[in-house]
Amino acid sequence: MRDHWATYGRNYYQRYDYEGLETEHAAQIFKRLEEQMPKWEAEVLGNKATNFSYTDPVDQSVSANQGYIFSYPDGSRFVFRQSGTGSSGATIRIYLEKYSSDTGLKVEEALSEIAKQALATCQIA
Repeated sequence: MRDHWATYGRNYYQRYDYEGLETEHAAQIFKRLEEQMPKWEAEVLGNKATNFSYTDPVDQSVSANQGYIFSYPDGSRFVFRQSGTGSSGATIRIYLEKYSSDTGLKVEEALSEIAKQALATCQIA
């Protein structure tokens, strides 16, 4: 009997953490991301780039500039967030996400193109 879940697919997720960055270097990376946003949207019809905010569900306070989302027309995306911007440096987290109807892929395989694009966009290396 065929597994009915095989007809649906799955979401693949992965996170990269870049820790201990100089605060100034992290700021340069985020400036570069902001510059890349209009280029990303112009590259492919349906691409979107957003500087996102968080609204607290309890008190409705808004925390702006929480990171950048670069999304593809199919809903796949890569997200950049920064944290730990104290005297000990900064951490940049890159989140990758993609839906695929192929449930048998390894995570790295499913997200390889998105990972390459995310790293090329931020030029963190």
